[in-house]
Amino acid sequence: MKNNSRGSSFSPLRFFTLAIILCFILSACKSAPPVEPAAPEPDPLPVVEEAEAVEIVILPPVFKITSIAILKAELINTRFRVGLRIENQNAFPLELSAFSYALYGNGLLWADGTEKNVLRVNANSALEGNLFLLMNFINMKRDLLDQIIALEDVNYRFKGEAQVSVGIEDFPAFTSSFDLSGYSVVLEK
Repeated sequence: MKNNSRGSSFSPLRFFTLAIILCFILSACKSAPPVEPAAPEPDPLPVVEEAEAVEIVILPPVFKITSIAILKAELINTRFRVGLRIENQNAFPLELSAFSYALYGNGLLWADGTEKNVLRVNANSALEGNLFLLMNFINMKRDLLDQIIALEDVNYRFKGEAQVSVGIEDFPAFTSSFDLSGYSVVLEK
């Protein structure tokens, strides 16, 4: 009689096949992949930063006429004061070592001159001062003298140049030109 139950028969071939499969599974799970020793970390290289070139932008001083005032009017000479504002828009002081100018009124030369060792304008600030000038009317038209004596507004042109230094090492002094024109009130003292 044949036995149809599958679990009760013992087959050595089946046992041997099962044992080999079990050995392969256990050996595959048990053995870890070989570990290679970690390579030593290299010494860090010193960081060398490239020096960046710093570009310094220097703005020239800004000149403005604030007023023109007659101090003493005479037939031939007139003494007057020109109010001048000089602005420094830089983050460092400016030194004006020389200053030359020519002042024209109604298209005619009134006065000119040169100043030395003028002044220092601090960083991001302005200075106001006065130029005291002498105008000679010998070669001028009478209507210009009458206009100034009557304290009428005058059309002016103020031009010239200033020798400027910034006090930064290896930065040379430079010349800054200016040319202003407009109308100004003529004041008496």
